[in-house]
Amino acid sequence: MKAIVMAGGKGTRLRPLTCKLPKPMVPIAGRPMMEYIIELLKRYNFTEIGVTLFYLPEIISNYFGDGKDYGVSLQYFIEETPLGTAGSVKNAENFLDQTFLVISGDALTDINLHEVLAFHRTRQALVTIVLTKVNNPLDYGVVITDVEGKIKRFLEKPGWGEVFSDTVNTGIYVIEPEVFQYYEKNKAVDFSKDLFPRLLEAGKPLYGFVAEGYWSDVGNLNQYRQANYDLLARKINFDLQGQEIAPGIWAGEGTEIDQESVLEAPLVLGKYVRVKKGVKLGKYSVLGDHILVNDHSSIKRSILWNHAYIGYESEIRGSILAHHTHLKSWVSVYEGAVIGEGCTVGSKSVIKPEIKIWPEKYIESGSVLNSSMVWGSRWGTSLFGKQGVDRTANMEFTPEFAAKLGAAYGTVLPENSWVVISTDSFRPAKMLKTALVCGFLGAGINVYDLGVMAIPITRHAVMLLQVNAGVHLRLSPHNEGHLLVEFIDEQGLTINRALERKLEHTFFTEEFRRAPADRIGQIIDAHRLFQPYLEGIIKVTAREQIAQAGFKVVAAYEEGALSLLLPTLLTDLGCTVINFELGNIHQNRSKTLAEKTSTIKEISNRVKAEKANLGVLVDNDAERLILVDEKGHTIKDEQYLALITLFALKYSQAETIAVPVTAPMFIEEIVREHQGKVVRTKASARALMEKVIQEGIFPGLEGKTHFQPAFDGLYSLAKILELMAREKMNLSELVSVLPPYYTDRKSVDCSWEDKGRIMRSLFEENKEKEIEVIDGLKVFHEQGWALVLPDAEEPVFQVYSEANSQEEADALTSLYTGKINALQLK
Repeated sequence: MKAIVMAGGKGTRLRPLTCKLPKPMVPIAGRPMMEYIIELLKRYNFTEIGVTLFYLPEIISNYFGDGKDYGVSLQYFIEETPLGTAGSVKNAENFLDQTFLVISGDALTDINLHEVLAFHRTRQALVTIVLTKVNNPLDYGVVITDVEGKIKRFLEKPGWGEVFSDTVNTGIYVIEPEVFQYYEKNKAVDFSKDLFPRLLEAGKPLYGFVAEGYWSDVGNLNQYRQANYDLLARKINFDLQGQEIAPGIWAGEGTEIDQESVLEAPLVLGKYVRVKKGVKLGKYSVLGDHILVNDHSSIKRSILWNHAYIGYESEIRGSILAHHTHLKSWVSVYEGAVIGEGCTVGSKSVIKPEIKIWPEKYIESGSVLNSSMVWGSRWGTSLFGKQGVDRTANMEFTPEFAAKLGAAYGTVLPENSWVVISTDSFRPAKMLKTALVCGFLGAGINVYDLGVMAIPITRHAVMLLQVNAGVHLRLSPHNEGHLLVEFIDEQGLTINRALERKLEHTFFTEEFRRAPADRIGQIIDAHRLFQPYLEGIIKVTAREQIAQAGFKVVAAYEEGALSLLLPTLLTDLGCTVINFELGNIHQNRSKTLAEKTSTIKEISNRVKAEKANLGVLVDNDAERLILVDEKGHTIKDEQYLALITLFALKYSQAETIAVPVTAPMFIEEIVREHQGKVVRTKASARALMEKVIQEGIFPGLEGKTHFQPAFDGLYSLAKILELMAREKMNLSELVSVLPPYYTDRKSVDCSWEDKGRIMRSLFEENKEKEIEVIDGLKVFHEQGWALVLPDAEEPVFQVYSEANSQEEADALTSLYTGKINALQLK
């Protein structure tokens, strides 16, 4: 007898289990679902079997081969495009030259197929549909028959008001080959939705046979778990694999069980499973082949596929772990959780109930995962990178994520606090701001909404309004397609690490404050706060001297907040402004830094053509400033920092200058020449900002506000113009008096796990030399210095150097990147 096994489905409702595996290959009690179907067919003498394939077909054909190992003959029929259930069977029409049976390869059943075939022949049916009774027919196709079994009506997935029967279509059919004349080949046709209603309308003999026995379409993850439990409870007429080593406990060959472990039936262990000391394996658990369960771990009502590793003292409850899952020690995985293939969960992590993790993810040690992880490759105990929370917009950084983030920050602030919030011009930031605000309001926090605003103005607004905190959302300057959220404290600074940790703890534990209805926060629009910001810059700048100098400035910017701010500031300072627009802003993406800097040559040419004093290119969030002198030369970042330092020493009250550990040594030469003092800070934004405030280097009026030139392009531009006016020098002349310097920077990939070991090795190797450990490891050599700095967000090291020549600087970075690579191999 011939049969067709339909095995082309993707099994989307079983994801993440089916992301890398077709649904018929999903194991139940250690064997692929389709293997049970093949066994059932052979049991009832259906030994010539065709298999229709579409999704990941080679996985199925490679596993079953020609079928000889299973006592049957298999032929495969692969669809290039989805053809539906009937269309896929017609693809095998030449093979089906006699009465044949159709059955799904991704269901589980032990129905007596001889009884079905006998009924079909007795009724002389064209098609017999195997029916079964279910408690809830809403998710199935209901079939209504008369007392003889003749089908009277089909009803696809009815509502309760339409349910007139509890007999549903199992997807098992006995069919005569004449049926093929009623539909065309290579067209998408479904049996239950298209072909059967058409045959019924034509008066063809369609019958329904209500079968006894077990049937499950394993249509979702809950049904998948239940199918495993039912097989273990012997509710299905199939043998379990392995040998019954104790009542209700089966184990495969090579399995080793420590005598101090505790096993509770029913339980299935595959081949070469190792159960170590003190392990507890609870009833209704399935462990596949080649699994190691380390000491004192506990597994209850869970399904583990092949090649899983369970670390020490971990607990797994009602969960599913796909192939090659690696759980380190002290991990907890709770009811309903599903971990996809190839995932690693770091030690002391918690996977909360009903969480789904897609394949090939890395959950960092100590994580608490309370939302499903589909996108991205890592989840850690930290939300924050070096500049804030930076995640893929609307994929990792979803509205739900944003609302939780707002609730978390709102919870760590005192109830009834005020915060300011702003965004850049892009649609994702504005959309997700709404969700973030909802989180704040629900925690009893009030919000000043600045609208679309540059972040230096947001920092200024926090101080001006004397609120508790601020938040700014923008597309990330570091990662295309990511959203960056920056959190600001009451001083207008990026929040410190202690507050980041507190916010992270609240976010991951979800211990949110829920304000009563009468204490929910309020929102006030504050869209005009750019005016006091610009006025604040003008008031602390030598406006008259700049105006007398009569500078002509080529100003390059994108449309958005800067199209108002930059020309207004330059005009108020008495400059002639030549606009160089970078084009219309795209609602979903700003120009990348590379795209913007590619226009530098055009800006340079425009500066020379207009005989301007300088050109300026400001990024969309007004933090970064690129200068072009009157000769068309671009000012390097280190030179720009030196000019700001020179201004502070000569024309402010500052005696101490704060620079990051990455800044070149020639800055210190400038400071010494002016009898000043240099303080090195960590490379983080917070560290530099904090020191600027402590030393009072760039104050606003009346000490109420302050400025941060390293993170405020507009303020910095005003100070550069003031320096030019006071010194009566062109920009190129100012740069020419700076000392020469030679620097280099390289990145080198390194796994997260190796970072600490490599830093320790480098420290031990260089501890006899002059070193500095403000941030990372800075090693001083005769020709200069090298700084090895572990990146906070990526699995890389950043290596900086400065030396007496460019060749020596390059050699120093190469020396340390080489050391890092060599240490990774050990």
